[in-house]
Amino acid sequence: MRKVTIILTKYSDLTSNLLYLVSGFGYTHASIGLEEGEFYSFNFKGFCTESLEKFRRHGVKKSLRYELQVPQAAYEKLRESIESFHSRKEEFSYTAMGVILCFLRIPFKWKDHYFCSQFVAEMLEVSGALALIKAPSLYLPNHFCSELERSGLVQSIEYNVV
Repeated sequence: MRKVTIILTKYSDLTSNLLYLVSGFGYTHASIGLEEGEFYSFNFKGFCTESLEKFRRHGVKKSLRYELQVPQAAYEKLRESIESFHSRKEEFSYTAMGVILCFLRIPFKWKDHYFCSQFVAEMLEVSGALALIKAPSLYLPNHFCSELERSGLVQSIEYNVV
């Protein structure tokens, strides 16, 4: 078994505050990590690498960390998928339209376009680490909480890690 980390955060910028008000959810961003201190996600610039320090510098006010134990095969597939994204990061873009359609509960997959929680959900699903109950494009950051807690994979939960 290997460790995978999911970080949910709430930034204090205008876009995050609007998302927070519209969605009523406590978190507005999701990231996934394999190694201690390095996380992967999507933001307005596309595929990105993040750290707890980067979250602090960008004004994260609220955070939640899930540490999962996943089988070695799922971990390796997840690592390979993330490495593929990293090596081709210029080919990927953020999709605001995907977020809007997610709010409307309309599943939509646009080639090489992701929003943060869609990326995290797809990585969990494609690797076989977690069987999702809906399409990756229908996940907002807070949707992970109950699903992860029911999965039996959660090793620990920590609040305000940033």
